[in-house]
Amino acid sequence: MKKKSLAIVALFVAVLAVACFCLTACNSGQTGETQTLRFAAPEGTPALAMLRLVTDNKTISGKNMNYEVVAPANIAVEMSGEKSDVLIMPINAGANLIRQGAQYKLLSVAVDGSLFLIGNKDGGNTITMDDLKGKKVACIGQTAVPGLVFRYVMKANNITLVSEGEPNAANNEVYVQYVSDGSYAKPLLQNGQVDYAVVGEPAATAFKNTIPLNAEMNLQTEYEEVSGKSSYPQAGLFVKSSLLADTDFIDGLFDALSASKAWTIANKTEVTTVAKANLYESAAFPPASIARCAINVERLTNESKADIVSFLSAIVPKDGQGNAIDWSSVALF
Repeated sequence: MKKKSLAIVALFVAVLAVACFCLTACNSGQTGETQTLRFAAPEGTPALAMLRLVTDNKTISGKNMNYEVVAPANIAVEMSGEKSDVLIMPINAGANLIRQGAQYKLLSVAVDGSLFLIGNKDGGNTITMDDLKGKKVACIGQTAVPGLVFRYVMKANNITLVSEGEPNAANNEVYVQYVSDGSYAKPLLQNGQVDYAVVGEPAATAFKNTIPLNAEMNLQTEYEEVSGKSSYPQAGLFVKSSLLADTDFIDGLFDALSASKAWTIANKTEVTTVAKANLYESAAFPPASIARCAINVERLTNESKADIVSFLSAIVPKDGQGNAIDWSSVALF
C-alpha cells in the first residue's frame, strides 16, 4: 500500500512539473512574441507610396510588417473586415467606413489629386469643356474619388452626364460609362467606343504612350477652377485606432514612407523594375508619370484636416439613402 501511495505521489509531481513547464513555455512565447502588422494598398499610385517599404522596412519599431497589394475593388474589405492594420485607400471610402463605425483614423493624404481625362484631339493637346459636349467618356471609380470629382467638375461647368443613348452637344450632354479601373477603360479608347477616358496616373501617361493619345484635361486644374483649392485628397493613409498610442511606430511609419518617396522621385527610371519585383507583376510606372502620381506622406495639419472635411462635404454631401452627412462631426482624425 505504501509503495502504491508513493507511486501516486510521484505521478502527481511529474504531471505538475510538465504543466509548469508548459505554462512557463507558453508565457515565455507570449512575452517574446513580435507583433506582425499588415499594410495593404491597391494597385497603382497608392501602392507606389509604399514601394521601398517592402524591401527596406520589414520591421518598423520592432514590429514585423507584411505588405500586400490588392485589386482596387478589394481594398475596402481590408478596412471593413479589419484585415489590415495600416492601409491606403480612396479617401471617401475610408472616411465612410469610419463614419459607419470602423475603428481606424486618417493620418495622412497618401496621394493628392492625380486624375486626367485623356484622348485624341485635332489642333491641340488640351481638351476643353466644349470638346467634351456630345462625346463619350469612360470614367474609373464611379463611387470613389475619380467618379465623384469628375461629376463635381462637370456639374460645376453645367455639363449633364447621361448614361443612355447618344449625348446631345446642344444640350451640353456627355455620355459616361463607368468602369472599375484603367484596364477596362483602355480597350474602350482603343476601339473607339468612347472618345475620352478619366484615369489616374500612372495609367494616364502609359495610355498616352501606348495607344497613343495626344491630348488631356488636367482634372486637378479644373477642380481648382471651380473650388478654389489647388488639389484634393485622392487616397488616404489609415491606421487602426489601437496603434495610435504607439508613437514610436507611427514615427517610424512616416519616416519609412518619406524615405520611400524620396527614393522614388530620385530613381524614376528604376521604379517599374522594383515595383514589378516587389509590388505586383503588371506594375508600370513610366518615368514621366512619377511626379504626376502626387505621392504625399506628410502628416495632417489642422488646415489639411479642415480641407478634407470641406472636400468630403462637397463631393459626398449625402449618404446612399439621401440623408445629409455632417462630416465635421465624424471622428476621422
